[in-house]
Amino acid sequence: MKFDSTFKSLGRILRAALLVGTASVAGAALAQEVGAGQGVSDTEIVLGQVTDLSGPVASVGVPSRDGMIFAVEEINAAGGIHGRKLRLITEDSAMDPKKGVLVTQKLLVQDKVFAIIGTLGSAVTQATLPLALERSVPMLFPMAATNATYLPHHPLKFAMQPLSYEHMRVAVRFSHDKLAKRRFAIFYQDDEMGQSAVRAAEEQLKQHGLNLVERTSHKRGETNFSAQIARLKAANPDIVLLGLNPREMAAAEIEAKAQAWPVDMIVYTGTTTTVINLGGPAVEGLYGTTQFVNSAQELTPAYLALASRFKARFGHDIQDGANYGYTVVMMFAEGAKNAGRELTPLSFSRGLERLKNFRTPFDAPPVSYAPNDHAPPRDAMVLQVQGGKWKIVAGPVTAY
Repeated sequence: MKFDSTFKSLGRILRAALLVGTASVAGAALAQEVGAGQGVSDTEIVLGQVTDLSGPVASVGVPSRDGMIFAVEEINAAGGIHGRKLRLITEDSAMDPKKGVLVTQKLLVQDKVFAIIGTLGSAVTQATLPLALERSVPMLFPMAATNATYLPHHPLKFAMQPLSYEHMRVAVRFSHDKLAKRRFAIFYQDDEMGQSAVRAAEEQLKQHGLNLVERTSHKRGETNFSAQIARLKAANPDIVLLGLNPREMAAAEIEAKAQAWPVDMIVYTGTTTTVINLGGPAVEGLYGTTQFVNSAQELTPAYLALASRFKARFGHDIQDGANYGYTVVMMFAEGAKNAGRELTPLSFSRGLERLKNFRTPFDAPPVSYAPNDHAPPRDAMVLQVQGGKWKIVAGPVTAY
């Protein structure tokens, strides 16, 4: 009996040692796969951003850059992260994937950034993501509603913006359940972002036993939508789903009003003041799903204090997109703090995986990560343009 007990104890010890050894080997293999990284010195951490400063979504890209600059300056003024200051280098993609690749290569090879953060646009993100991962550079929080930002799982990919796929499903469910819509059509940009919107709409419509009654698209850069709106109008839908960028959203509503067609429309991303500024009275009544509520923000003391500091720094009020830029830099800082002084891509990844229910003064769903789960929040707020302003009408809402 004593021999049996000793043998069993020895077996437990051996199994534990084997597990520890296996974990150590796996950890070493992962560290070797991820690599040592770059962009970190004794005094600074270099971050890169690829956004739209001159193209069709510059109205979001420029404020996102300003929000990131503001967060970097506030972090540095408070002493930095474990004695290191942040330095941000922003490059302009003009929403062109080819240009995005060129400026990303500059950030990776010439500037040797530690991480690329807040890349704007699904097409640009998908074109540049492999470049960053090949050099063991974390690709963090793209402003891109595509699951490529976190799937397949990779230790250096983290998503922040909810999938446009999920938000389109929320848009369909809200329209069906709350607005009693039954005849759905869709107008989308002819690229992966738009095609994903179509797939999401069709998947959610199946849950309600429905199909699209019409679909039409536009090429990037196209601005005359008379033919598309006429085609949609002929199908007699009671709501049109818009898989478009802000400029094109406004143009679609303006054209619908020009054709005397007072149909309801709902956007699944891009509930910005830019849409209202461009569309004017034509966008009154437009619905939209969103992560950040932007101009519908609750004016808490913390937000008002932040907004005051921002205006003192930039000379204007916070614009749509600045909230995202500010938040993602603050999330980076939290992950880097959790990683400790020995900052590597892998230690940073593990530090960011400890993020739980993270919030800033900006209204948005909280963000949490875990090992093997780098997905963004899945819920959304629903807004409507009322009296020339976005107003919250429902939320948070999920498609499930």
